[in-house]
Amino acid sequence: MSETRGVFGLEDIIEQKLENEWVPLEDVWNGDPAVRFSDGAQETPNTGYFGAGFNPSQGVLSQMDKVTYSSDTTAAVPSANSTVARFGLAATGNSDAGYFGGGDNPSGWLSLMDKVTYSSDTSAAVPSANLTVARYQLAATGNSDAGYFSGPPMDKVTYSSDTTAAVPSANLTVGRGYLAATGNSTHGYFGGGGYLDSFSTMDKVTYSSDTTAAVPSANLTVAKHYLAATGNSTAGYFSGLPMDKVTYSSDTTAAVPSANLTVERGALAATGNLEAGYFGGGGLLSIMDKVTYSSDTTAAVPGANLTVARLYLDASSSRANALPQPPTPTPTSQTAITTIPIGYDTGYFGGGLGGNTTALMDKVTYSSDTTAAVPGANLTVARRGLAATGNSTHGYFGGGDDNGGNDQLKMDRVTYSSSTTAAVPGANLSAARSYLAATGNSTHGYFGGGTAQMDKVTYSSNTTAAVPGANLTIGRHSVSAAGNSDFGYFGGGFSTDRISLMDKVTYSSDTTTAVPGANLTVARNGPAATGNSTSGYFGGGSLPNYTSVMDKVTYASDTTAAVPGASLTVARYLISATGNSTHGYFGGGQPSGALMDKVTYASDTTAAVPGADLTVGRRGLAASSSRANGLPTVGFTPAPVIV
Repeated sequence: MSETRGVFGLEDIIEQKLENEWVPLEDVWNGDPAVRFSDGAQETPNTGYFGAGFNPSQGVLSQMDKVTYSSDTTAAVPSANSTVARFGLAATGNSDAGYFGGGDNPSGWLSLMDKVTYSSDTSAAVPSANLTVARYQLAATGNSDAGYFSGPPMDKVTYSSDTTAAVPSANLTVGRGYLAATGNSTHGYFGGGGYLDSFSTMDKVTYSSDTTAAVPSANLTVAKHYLAATGNSTAGYFSGLPMDKVTYSSDTTAAVPSANLTVERGALAATGNLEAGYFGGGGLLSIMDKVTYSSDTTAAVPGANLTVARLYLDASSSRANALPQPPTPTPTSQTAITTIPIGYDTGYFGGGLGGNTTALMDKVTYSSDTTAAVPGANLTVARRGLAATGNSTHGYFGGGDDNGGNDQLKMDRVTYSSSTTAAVPGANLSAARSYLAATGNSTHGYFGGGTAQMDKVTYSSNTTAAVPGANLTIGRHSVSAAGNSDFGYFGGGFSTDRISLMDKVTYSSDTTTAVPGANLTVARNGPAATGNSTSGYFGGGSLPNYTSVMDKVTYASDTTAAVPGASLTVARYLISATGNSTHGYFGGGQPSGALMDKVTYASDTTAAVPGADLTVGRRGLAASSSRANGLPTVGFTPAPVIV
């Protein structure tokens, strides 16, 4: 079917403007999911790669960690591991791939060049790009065409041909190791270094002429080695005490103590994007520090810590060193491409059991953390134990029971723009059941549990069909689900007993497999789940005693870990959850049936938000939102241009 999610009518635009539900500017270009442009170009991955290194207890490493900037989280990506374990290497790259060259291991110094392809998270040796001389403790930077690896000699890797050649004219003015490098699209800056003696020297490589010159005005404020560097189009940041900031326009360096690392250490690595630099590892630590360029401040981001503590590693990113991003499409005589917001920054909590089974629908406004009843969106039939998911325009509430032992197959559709609900009989579940769960992407919703059965709702046609290949691996009820645009995760529940099992649904093939590494940390039934494009949060449930535990599922690695800081404020079960790209809202449950907790993904913390409490306390309800589970928040639509 054709992609229509980016096409809006004038009525939709007016409604969003009146309701003040435009996407915040900082969310429009978050690159997650990647935005595709009219010429087919796609935003580069908003991620960084930290590879190889040394750990005394584990020896020389090949480990590759991937940092997702939007969520400040890190996961191991074994498919991108260095082809040879090594340390003391250097890395740089362009918008498509990172190049990791040189280093040392028990066999001796290396000239090896590995190419990490970002789109597939894979690494391969490219012998044609090997360094001209084996060496270690070097540094590298570059632009979109070529990478420069220090020496002597200075080696230039031409990305288009994956070939390396020495460029003696670009040799450093003082040969040295243990230095750092960064730059912008026209120049590279190689600073510090040394072994027995430290240097403050700053060398500037001019890419257009392959020449290097010392720039004393940009020398580091203190001689230092074992440092790391990264930056954006205007400045580079060189670690150490203090953090030094090189301003490219004036070739001057100044100390910025406010950006000092939270723990001073050497032999670390750094990369970043246009907004922030990430300094990871070093000193036998796994710490990740984030330098925010706009404020020249640094903070630890524990969620992004490396998966293995190490030193003498290096890093690359498609967003570092002012690498170009696809340009914003420009008008032509035929059409223009206009960015438009998708969805509403609100969540809908419907149904459940309080004093009686209810059809009540509450609407949570995320920007103000407030909740109000929206009677026009009430379910068409009062029920509990139902499930909900949806796309950017509608929420689908399916199944449940009427508290009289009568399971339902009914599907109700909530139109977010008008806060109204209507039954869509064509989308009814294929079999009546209750205490199931649902998640999905922008085109389909998946309703599983109550039994093992999985139903797939096609939004464009408002139809539902059973997909036996996607059935849960164990039939169970009181399960919960979250996911992103490619996969759905169904966790916990009750079969013959409470279970911790996590099943993963692959949307492209309509198949389900168990992923033991992502099992919940505690077997339980009746938890709730929601998340963003990178992680799912499963909170609460019954053990049989009520619990407040919050588990975080990292999709990239199919692993789950408890995040105590995000535990619910009150232990409870049969709750429901939804949210947007930055926060999850967990509401209702037994006991404290009106309580609303807000999970902040960036910090993995939870707080009660009384203003967002449900209007009526209840359990066994369901929730949906146009911003949960990685649904897109911005789209493009062609519009006529008068020229």
